[in-house]
Amino acid sequence: MTDSDAGLSAGPGGSSLEPEWTSWLRRWEAQQSGGLPGREERFQVMIDFVGAALGSSPTVVDLGCGPGSLAVRIVDRLPGATVLAVDADPLLLELGRRAIGDRGGRIRWIEADLRGAAWTERIGGQADAALSTTALHWLSPEELTGLVGRLAGLIRPGGVFLNGDHMTFDPQQAGLQRLAARLAEEEAEREAEAVGGERWHAWWAAVEAEPGFQDLVRERKAAGWGGHPDYRLPAELTFLRAALLRSGFAEADTIWQRLDNRVLAAIR
Repeated sequence: MTDSDAGLSAGPGGSSLEPEWTSWLRRWEAQQSGGLPGREERFQVMIDFVGAALGSSPTVVDLGCGPGSLAVRIVDRLPGATVLAVDADPLLLELGRRAIGDRGGRIRWIEADLRGAAWTERIGGQADAALSTTALHWLSPEELTGLVGRLAGLIRPGGVFLNGDHMTFDPQQAGLQRLAARLAEEEAEREAEAVGGERWHAWWAAVEAEPGFQDLVRERKAAGWGGHPDYRLPAELTFLRAALLRSGFAEADTIWQRLDNRVLAAIR
């Protein structure tokens, strides 16, 4: 079976444009894991931290949730948790809705742009935690600062924020950053070869060629997300930590690190 065949399901007449949602989600997971060594360990650290801080039944906002990789792991690991999964990409959200569903009402999918303020109104009150993985690097420094300020009002006192992403060393440590970036790229290449999965660009190229995704592809391009032409460099750790502390978070620092792949945790 070819890759294109793997994404289609046959209807009663022998053909259908309905994608095999679970198959596409598996392909997403494979390409994400292949490009990010330590991905599952990072997920585990973040969810364990939330459980230790807030117990097994928190209300969690997943910022830039994509198709729900983090959201589904949260509800699977924390039996009473509820996740509000927020993203502006209509295609990835629909993939999550179809392949994962709402898990008995424990995941609520919200299409909204984190670069503005309107998404906070969709949350419907304060949350215990906000988490993000490999998503906030799309934001400019100004947009990230605005997001952090809104999180300070959204997360209840004693709640937590965690960001898992590549966060660079500060400018005075350019040598460390250069070596870390080179080692991370070499490690990602080895991991991708070992798992035999697609890379990020190849997955998106396959999606855009999939007949069943054409309406969603057009919708995401109309919304300005097709191809992410405004890709941002990873935020500096020192910048994000300072923004959190200025906005009213009591503490903020790294709790897990693998080269410049980190989890930054903050307590409100």
